[in-house]
Formats: sequence, structure tokens, C-alpha cells
Amino acid sequence: MYLRKSRRLRPSCGKEGGYSMFPEGLSNQVKLEKLYELVSRKRKILILTHNNPDPDSLASACALKYILRIRCHVDSIISYGGIVGRAENRAMVKRLRLDIKPISDVTIKNFSVIALVDCQPGAGNTILPKSILPTIVIDHHRPIRAKSKKVPFADIRTDYGSTSTILTEYLKESGIPNINRNVATALLYGIKSDTRDLGRGTGSKDMDAVLYLYPRVRFKILSKIENPDLPRSHFKIFEKTIRSAMIYRDVVISIVDPLDTPDTLAEMADLLIRLEGVKWSLCLGVYDGNVYFSVRTTLMKNGADRIVQNMVKRIGSAGGHDMIAAGKIECDLVSKNDCDGAIQTLIARFLKGVKRTGVEGKPL
Repeated sequence: MYLRKSRRLRPSCGKEGGYSMFPEGLSNQVKLEKLYELVSRKRKILILTHNNPDPDSLASACALKYILRIRCHVDSIISYGGIVGRAENRAMVKRLRLDIKPISDVTIKNFSVIALVDCQPGAGNTILPKSILPTIVIDHHRPIRAKSKKVPFADIRTDYGSTSTILTEYLKESGIPNINRNVATALLYGIKSDTRDLGRGTGSKDMDAVLYLYPRVRFKILSKIENPDLPRSHFKIFEKTIRSAMIYRDVVISIVDPLDTPDTLAEMADLLIRLEGVKWSLCLGVYDGNVYFSVRTTLMKNGADRIVQNMVKRIGSAGGHDMIAAGKIECDLVSKNDCDGAIQTLIARFLKGVKRTGVEGKPL
């Protein structure tokens, strides 16, 4: 590891490119040096994913842990809130032997350095207490949270299709020889998963990352991750989603009840957006006393992230990108602890946001 003497850095904040504590155009090498400086001489750091982590979050966390271990000789613990629920995500953890721990096995106050990957403080989708400010934030989601601008190291690139793309650039710039193939496989799957096989929100940086990772990937393992065995209950979720789906002209909405895991909603929203003639899909459900929802659109620049932020105004948290977004409402914060009422409020706000208020819904 090598460190350069710290310089006073002015943050950059571009409308399209996101937020960074670094001047615009600064190389990944300089960013890595700052990162190394923050964790040097630390015994162990904590890396947190967002709750119910997806492949992008898992891959980014594992890549950061790998880089810091090789280049800084610092160990890290990766932890998450919620569950790893989706079959593909469980297969990813198992097949790639990812060393992750539920937050119940970790004491957050024991760590002086905390990193958030694929999420931000104040977004409402991480187990990190509001009173604790992380040291490191690496993400690609909108909106950029106010707390993110206060952390010592923040690299948020909203024009990237995945956080795994950012970590791939770090990995490439780190100069680590013979990169671990499990890490490369995880990163490629993280990019593919968040961009729907490079077909959604993908830019040149994502393509460059894929080309770099491709020769290093274990494709037989990747195939097993992408095509895991599925329990009978999984197919029952499909039945519930289709039976409850309502069509509002070019919008489809489905309440998935009961919901087995929150990340199921993303899978169901991806399924329904493929319906011929549909431009928007919304799937909602209640899990562990909270209302979760996922939104998809086929419209390239229609701001799904802005739609969901308006949906949860004063009642929850949400974020995402132009074509993919999600959010959550804690029912105990809703009047009379009314989850059903919260769902109807979300649906009404969504239809208003996509300008379909007054359109009569019809069963699929």
C-alpha cells in the first residue's frame, strides 16, 4: 500500500453524475489512496449493505472487503439487515462462498470505520442507526442524501448502472494481480442483475466493467446462480401476483399478499412490466409490519425515482433510477397502524404520478 499526503479536496456535484467529495475528473487512483488512508492501521471495519441485500449490494461489499484486505491488510465484516430472500441471491452467497453476517451477530458500536455500499445514510433502507454517520459511502442511487455529503469518503455516481461498476473500477485501478475469480463473478452478476442484463440504465462505464470482468468470471457457477432450484412456494407467488393484478390502461398494479420476502416484489414488478402494452408496473406487499413496493417502467427518462419519492412523501422512504425504483412505509408511523390504508394511499399517489387518476382498473 502507498499513501500520498492528504490534499484539501473540493466536492463535485453534477446533475447527471451524482455527488463526490472529490473534484470532478479526479482519477480512481487518487480516490483509492484516500480510501486506503481512512482504513490504514484499523484492526477491522464494518461494511453494511442495504436491508434485504440484492446481488449488486452483496458483490460491492465483497469487492470492497477484498480490495482492503489485499492492499491495506485490513479485515472487514460484511453485515446486512433483513434477510437474503430471493433464490438467486441465496445461491450467490452459497456458490461464491460469500462471508456475510446478519446484523444480529454484529455490534455496530465496536467499529470505528463503517462503510455503506449500494445505499446511503438517511435513505431508510439500512440498519445503520440514524445517530451514526458512516465513514465511507459508495452508491449509485438517487436521490443523493444530505448525510452523504457529510461523510469523510463519499463516491455516488448516479449515472452508473450499478455500484458493482464503481467497485470494478476500483478493483482494476488497485493493481491487484490475479484477481479472485469469485469476486469477479460476483461483480459481473451484480452489474447484470441491476441493469437487467445490460438492457436497463446501462452506460459506457458499465460496458467497460463487464469487458474487464468477463475473462475472469466462473461461468459455470454463474449459470447455477442465475438458474437455482425453486421451491413450490415461489410459483405460488407468481399465481398471487397475476390473480391480483389490475390494469389501468398501460399501467399494471398488483398487491402481493402474503409476501414471503421484500425482494420478491422486484421480481414480480420485472415480470409484469413485460406485459404487452404496459409502460409502468407497481407491486406492493406487507412484510414484518412494513409496506414495501417496487416500480418499473419501460420509459427511458420518465423518472421512476421521482415518482416513488412523491409516493412516500411524509410517510416513508424511497429512491432509485429513471426506470427502476422502490420504497418502504413503516406501518407504525401510519395513522391507526393501517397497512391496507397505506397501500391504497401509495396506489393513489402512483396513479396520480403517472397521470392515470380516474382510469378504471380491470383485472388482468
